[in-house]
Amino acid sequence: MSELQLSAKLVQDIQAVLTQHDQSASDPGVTSQYLAATIGFLLGQQEIPAQQKSEIIDNLGAFIQHVADDVAKQSAQAKPPPPPPPQEAFGIWKPKS
Repeated sequence: MSELQLSAKLVQDIQAVLTQHDQSASDPGVTSQYLAATIGFLLGQQEIPAQQKSEIIDNLGAFIQHVADDVAKQSAQAKPPPPPPPQEAFGIWKPKS
């Protein structure tokens, strides 16, 4: 199997194509459903044993989880740390005499 060349641009392009087909695909959840259904559609057309199809689907589920975790981890590392909470200031003000 070749190495996948996944990028934000590729994902955006795929989502744009799906959105042209169905406006509701602008929602990432709907896009994900289309992609999952596409996998099911492709596998359903293949003349391979049902057990092998189930194994492929199970492996893809684990792969999806791995990619999602990896992307979330990279995203978290790319964000700057939140600013420190404001500290209370205390002082005494006296008007000039």
